Amino acid sequence: MISNEELESIAPEAREKAKATLRMRFRFTNHDHPFVAQLVRFAYSELLERIAQGIESGDSPPLTLPSERQPAPHFGKVFSMEELLRHRINLVSLPQLVVQLQGAINSPKASVEDIAKIISNDVKLTASLLRLVNSPLYGLVNRIETISRAVAIIGLRPLTSLAIGATLISNLNKQKTGSAMEEFWLHSIACASIAKRFAEQCNKPEPERYFVGGLLHDIGRLFMLGAFPDEAETVYKYAVSRGISLHQAELAVFGFSHVDIGARILEMWNLSEATTSAIRLHHTPEDEPGNPYDDHHVIHLADAMAKALGYYASGDYYVPKISGLSWTALGLDTQMLNETIADLHLEIETVAHIMLRSSV
Repeated sequence: MISNEELESIAPEAREKAKATLRMRFRFTNHDHPFVAQLVRFAYSELLERIAQGIESGDSPPLTLPSERQPAPHFGKVFSMEELLRHRINLVSLPQLVVQLQGAINSPKASVEDIAKIISNDVKLTASLLRLVNSPLYGLVNRIETISRAVAIIGLRPLTSLAIGATLISNLNKQKTGSAMEEFWLHSIACASIAKRFAEQCNKPEPERYFVGGLLHDIGRLFMLGAFPDEAETVYKYAVSRGISLHQAELAVFGFSHVDIGARILEMWNLSEATTSAIRLHHTPEDEPGNPYDDHHVIHLADAMAKALGYYASGDYYVPKISGLSWTALGLDTQMLNETIADLHLEIETVAHIMLRSSV
């Protein structure tokens, strides 16, 4: 965090512009909420630190004030999830490696050696997983050299979850390139890293499950972009100009949103109900108060924190309104949030380098 001396060295007009930027970013949130108040402090300090380091000038104006009179775009046709999934059938197919891992982990006869063999047969996946295990994501003192050792240290199911997440992100990342995709995956990885930290702080079993949920929480957007790219881009621009969330804009124009598509895909992939419900409910965690899982609460708060810290995807700039149910369900406090942010950027950058720059 920035020191008082560095703060004093920043021009007052730059500080005012940073405040204006954050007023826009947090325009939908209740600033009296302890989680939001802490996020604002984090975001303000980080913006000023970037200015002090010369990463940002502080001269760029904040976003134009959204117009509430901006009409929703009309395309003259009806969209459906069935049409989308039918046209993107190749993307919807689950990679064979993931099928093998799912079958093994769900089989009572499968052993640690069986799982390790499946992973080790894919050299690139093995290399990426070992880099992840030895990265700041885990902070291990001794270097792990083999998948079998990784299983012994991290656990069978957690490593399998990580392998599935790494395989899926690699497979999906080949479909599109460009700065928008870079932003998309950075946001997803930031959400995943924060979700894992929240899960660990709250003593949740298998925190890698939450990491995978964070990685895949916006996966439906990739399929929407693939099925009707021009219309999806127009809706993203509409969300920003109207000053509403991308989730709301998609519902207004398409009649369904990326969470509906994402949840349907994960069901087709036979991923866990916990992860599927996390994707379906991370924007509306209070819709199912009796849901037996808490993954959607973790992903909801992790998604908000990622956006607050500047990890947001194109067309989805605003920090969402925070669910009181999610905050209460996790029982986080401000000290935990201070611990969450420690070395967070290093972890995100390291994981992004491994997952995006290296071919799995």
